[in-house]
Amino acid sequence: MSIIQGTSKAAGGAAYEIGNSLRLDGTGDMSRTVSSDGNLRTWTFSFWLKRSTFGTNGGLGFNVGGTYVNGDNRSIFRFHSSISGGDDDWYWAERSGGAWREDQATTIMYRDPSAWSHYMCVWDTDGGTTPRARRYVNGVSVDSNLKSGGTVAAANVDSGTNQAGTFQLFDQAGFPGREFEGYCAEMHFVDGTALAPTDLGEYNDDGVWIPKAYTGSYGSNGFHLDFADSSDLGKDVSGNGNDFTSSGLATTDQMLDTPTNNHCTFNPLWIDTYTLSDGNLVTSTGADAAALGTMAVDATDSNGWYWEMKVTTAATYPGVGIVLASQTSQIGAATSLSSIETNRYYYEGWSGNLNNQGSTSAYGSTWSGTANKVIGVYLKGGALWFSIDGVVQNSGDPSTASTGAAITGLTGDFYPVVLYAAGSGTQAAWTAQFAEADWGTTPPAGYKAVNTANLPIPSITDGSAYFQPTLYTGTGSSLAVTQSGNSTFQPDWVWIKGRSGATEHVVTDVLRGVTKEINTNDSSAEETVAQGLTAFDSAGFTVGTDGSYNTSSATYVGWQWKANGAGSSNEDGSINTTATSANTTAGFSISTYTGTGSNATVGHGLGVAPKMVIVKRRNSSESWRVWHTGLTNGSYFLNLENTDGQASVAAIWNSTVPTSSVVSIGTNASVNASSSTYVMYCFAEIPGYSSLGTYTGNGSTDGTFVYTGFKPAFVILKRTNTTQEWQMYDTQRDPYNVADHKLEPNSSNAESILTSDNNLDFLSNGFKLRQANGGMNASGAPYIYMAFAEHPFGGDGAAPATAR
Repeated sequence: MSIIQGTSKAAGGAAYEIGNSLRLDGTGDMSRTVSSDGNLRTWTFSFWLKRSTFGTNGGLGFNVGGTYVNGDNRSIFRFHSSISGGDDDWYWAERSGGAWREDQATTIMYRDPSAWSHYMCVWDTDGGTTPRARRYVNGVSVDSNLKSGGTVAAANVDSGTNQAGTFQLFDQAGFPGREFEGYCAEMHFVDGTALAPTDLGEYNDDGVWIPKAYTGSYGSNGFHLDFADSSDLGKDVSGNGNDFTSSGLATTDQMLDTPTNNHCTFNPLWIDTYTLSDGNLVTSTGADAAALGTMAVDATDSNGWYWEMKVTTAATYPGVGIVLASQTSQIGAATSLSSIETNRYYYEGWSGNLNNQGSTSAYGSTWSGTANKVIGVYLKGGALWFSIDGVVQNSGDPSTASTGAAITGLTGDFYPVVLYAAGSGTQAAWTAQFAEADWGTTPPAGYKAVNTANLPIPSITDGSAYFQPTLYTGTGSSLAVTQSGNSTFQPDWVWIKGRSGATEHVVTDVLRGVTKEINTNDSSAEETVAQGLTAFDSAGFTVGTDGSYNTSSATYVGWQWKANGAGSSNEDGSINTTATSANTTAGFSISTYTGTGSNATVGHGLGVAPKMVIVKRRNSSESWRVWHTGLTNGSYFLNLENTDGQASVAAIWNSTVPTSSVVSIGTNASVNASSSTYVMYCFAEIPGYSSLGTYTGNGSTDGTFVYTGFKPAFVILKRTNTTQEWQMYDTQRDPYNVADHKLEPNSSNAESILTSDNNLDFLSNGFKLRQANGGMNASGAPYIYMAFAEHPFGGDGAAPATAR
């Protein structure tokens, strides 16, 4: 969900650490006998969850608790999709005395398998606060996002929860197949008190919701389960002694994967043929199958990464290795995950060879045909090693720079990957061993497990300090629009679009100055709009009365980026810029320059090569020119004001891609007419804050998953090989999944709300396409995107991003 400013704040990381969680695979549960009714009109139930499975029937739901007496007295908390058109929504129902007292489901879809979220229910029918049944996710009320219909809790009614009987966790008694699959941590039930979310959580300095120690009373029937005692997983540590008895659970279901240190698992959003179980750490068997991790790690890390994969069948053609994270976004309907070759490196169990992007070379011993072989993976300083049951192959030494390595010179972020490379013989099934407690061997000093605490320190831990979208409603008179994010800043580039009506996209920046407007949806020259954007404020901007900015009662969004104020001339290129405002921390710069009519270069000030460049002629009508690293080469461009696919004109970028200091421009009038004036916006990629890349559509409602390494606040995308509109999504217009409020930079159209078309999910580590529409996810079609972060996925000293 979007960042909400909290009233209490902790430091950037987690002030209160959670040590353990409970893994549930759909067969285990807990229960205790409640001898007498507790308070049936006031209580609080709180828990952290990381979901593993999603689907279209109640058998994949979450059911936690309440007291089950009989059909007339029961309660249900679960993710469900079997009732009233549900689809991974959160359903809460209370039945007492044969009548439904509360029966409501959210419109929000909860289907992020890579991160944790905090869920909290408050039953308060004795109090005056409404609603009397209150729901919170990550500290924010979701009661305004309920489906129509259903029973709403009234004053002075009893709940099904907390009655004498059996208090059941992780299973809904009487309804087989509704057991929870995933992880649960830090469960509190407080009998007799209606708590606020801030009693159990808080926002840290970066705006991330994190756990907080609870210090109040639990009442007579209350309990606190921390799952810290593997021999007694249901032990109540509240002091009440309200212990639960486990069924179908083992000591191995105590996990280190927690809300304060999120661990890698296999990713159910990006698997091929396999199905997953046991907290997404175990795969089924599968022919031509593959599975990826939920986290990508930097291959050049000087300390190193280590994990293990156990092949649990006597597989004929098993393989273990890594694949470049950006490469997996290129998988479409015609390219399966198991058949990807480019930037994939794996150890073949049947041959002992290293498979280097489809070419093989001798490496180590064979290991196929025997169950329970453990393959260790070492990745350090661009080098990759493998071990079999602790024995490093090829006389390798992972403590060195490269001795005996399978391959060296790797750069970029890579996913762990397992696969079964052929359809014949005994298929491979796997168990991932990402946590140190599960390792069968000890790697050399310095090697780290794949979890969020070990990810690199992000240079930006609060994306709202450099970019944020702000929503506002017009008044028809001068209006100061104030940012609503965790942080605030004076913006240097503001892009405004009316949502409720057909208005131009209006763009203003600090170098061209207030009231100077250009429109992304047409090619017209810059104009002065006296009642346009009239001031860049310390925490937002001020707009006048022009209809594209501020019509009374109309709704708007303003996307804002921080550069570096007024800047100064950049002399790195053959053209000295009039001014360049460069924010090297955030990878964004604005430059103005005057053309020469001859091939030239223009300095951008970022110090690294930008991955996206946008240029607009100011003094005359010309198309917006866009270069992106995902286009075919340096001769290609897109136009921001229309739907055209990529085209090649050498005279635009002089057939040259940008360097760490300059952007090359040719003689085309759209970028370099003699004596004409221009503005140039450049974007470099900053890990944990911005991602500029490509993906391939798969033509499915189970669409491509794009890993960004952060929780996006904004995504703009465009199909490149044919005519399709540009599309823009953000977490202010869509604070919950599914994101379906679309605006198009090339069109003045009002915002579209698309319930069955052009949908995507914003996730903790990227975004997932949810429709097969040609504008975002046509089978085999290429797309470019640019995304900015709300929060990084994690990192040393940073709190893990929560799931949406």
